[in-house]
Amino acid sequence: MLWGREREQAQIDALIAQARGGRSGSLILRGEPGIGKSALLDHAARSAEGMRPLRGTGIETEAELPFAALHLLLRPALDRIGRLPAPQARALEGAFGLATAPEDRFLIGLAALSLLTELAEDGPLLCLVDDAQWMDRSSAEALLFAARRLHSEGIALLFAARDAFHAPGVPELRLEGLDRQAADDLLREHTPGLGPNVRERILGESGGNPLALIELPRMPDSPHHAPEPLPLPRRIQEAYEARIAVLPPDSQTMLMVAALDDAGDLDVVVRAAGRLGVDAAALGPAERAGFLSISGGRLSFGHPLMRTAAARRAAYDERLAVHRALAGVLDDEQDADRRAWHLAAAVTGRGQRRRLAGHRGGLAPA
Repeated sequence: MLWGREREQAQIDALIAQARGGRSGSLILRGEPGIGKSALLDHAARSAEGMRPLRGTGIETEAELPFAALHLLLRPALDRIGRLPAPQARALEGAFGLATAPEDRFLIGLAALSLLTELAEDGPLLCLVDDAQWMDRSSAEALLFAARRLHSEGIALLFAARDAFHAPGVPELRLEGLDRQAADDLLREHTPGLGPNVRERILGESGGNPLALIELPRMPDSPHHAPEPLPLPRRIQEAYEARIAVLPPDSQTMLMVAALDDAGDLDVVVRAAGRLGVDAAALGPAERAGFLSISGGRLSFGHPLMRTAAARRAAYDERLAVHRALAGVLDDEQDADRRAWHLAAAVTGRGQRRRLAGHRGGLAPA
C-alpha cells in the first residue's frame, strides 16, 4: 500500500486509462531520492493489466555510453526494427551497433517513436523508465523526442527522475514528502514498536521521505537520543553529498555551519562562519542551489534531510571546529544553554562533555 499518494496514483491511473482508450500521454515523476518515484512506477505496472509493459532504467555507470538506456528499454522489440521505414531502421540499427550508419539524432528519435507505435499496434503499451537522470544523453534525447510527439497510439510513457533530468515540453508531477498522518501510518506499518520520542524524532528528521521513514529505524548506528543527526540511508546521503560537493568550498563550509547550528539564526551562522574565514557571500551559491532559504533573519534548509546530509558529511575535526566557532559567537548570558551545548560538542572527553551539557540534561538541539 502506498500511504498518502492518492493524488499521484489517480493521475497515473488516468494516464493508463487514456492509453487504453487509444490516446497516448507521457509524464515525469520528479523528486528527491527515496521520495517514492519507483514505488509509483510499480503501481503503474500493477494497474496496467492487459497492457504490454516495457521497462528500462538509467544506469549511472553507463551514462557515457550512447544509446545504452534506449537499447535497454527497446531490446524486447528489436525484432520489429525491420518493419520501420528504411531510413529510420538504418538509423536505429546504427545507434545499437547492428549496422554501420551515420548518427542522425532526428531519425533515431523518430525511429524510437515509430518502434513504440509498432508495438502498440498489438494493444496499449506501457513504458516505464526509472532513474532517468542517469540515462545517457543520446537515449534521453531520443525518448523525450518521442514523448513530445505521442498522440493517438495508445502509449503511456512514464519517467521517474531527480531534478538533474531536464525534459522541456513533457508534463511532470512533483512528489513532495508525505503529510504527517501518512508518514506516521507508514512508520507504524514498517516499525510498529517504536516509542513515542523516537517516533517523533524520525518523523521530524525524515521530512516525510518514505525511504527515510522505512530505513532510519533500521540503521545499525542510529542513536535514538544522541545529539548528532540520524544516519541517512546510503542513497539519500550520496545524492545530497554529490550536490554539496559541486558548491564552492566556502559555501560547503557555510552549509556545514548552518547544519550544525541549532536555531537557524542567520546572524549567528554568519558570524561563526566568519571565525572560520568564510564570508557571508558564501551563502549565495547554497541558496541558489536550493539548500537554504533566508527570510527575516532566519535561515532554514530546503528539506530536513539536506541538513542531516550536510552535517554528516563533515569530518570529525571539522565538526569540532564548527561547534567551537558557534560557541564563540553566542552570548554567555542570553544563549547560555546553546553555548554550553556547542562547547560540549566541541570537546572530545566524554566526562567533560557531560559536565558542560549537564544543565541541559544532555539533550541536543532539535
